[in-house]
Amino acid sequence: MDTPLGFAGGWVPLADVYETPDAFVLEIELSGLDQEDIEIVAEGDSLTVRGERRLAGTAPESFHRMERSYGPFCRSFQLSEEVDPERVTAIWRDGLLRLSVPKARPRTRGRA
Repeated sequence: MDTPLGFAGGWVPLADVYETPDAFVLEIELSGLDQEDIEIVAEGDSLTVRGERRLAGTAPESFHRMERSYGPFCRSFQLSEEVDPERVTAIWRDGLLRLSVPKARPRTRGRA
């Protein structure tokens, strides 16, 4: 489901992706970023999330240990159906970005 974009360097945030009858839901760990540092693009049957975690304040050479990754990232998800980019919703809470990506044609739950 995850497809690289030929993106060199940077880091890869962890993500969970699941599907409901009407949408795809993605939860992506993005601690240390501001909402303004994230770009979300939905098109056709793919979703791309990109951004950058910046090191603020302290110079890297003064660290005793540096385990978190910094710099740009880009995640691209190939979904099994086309999505409606106009209805994507995002909730940002405690460093977790939760995206609800509605399907262009939701499945019907039963036949009449």
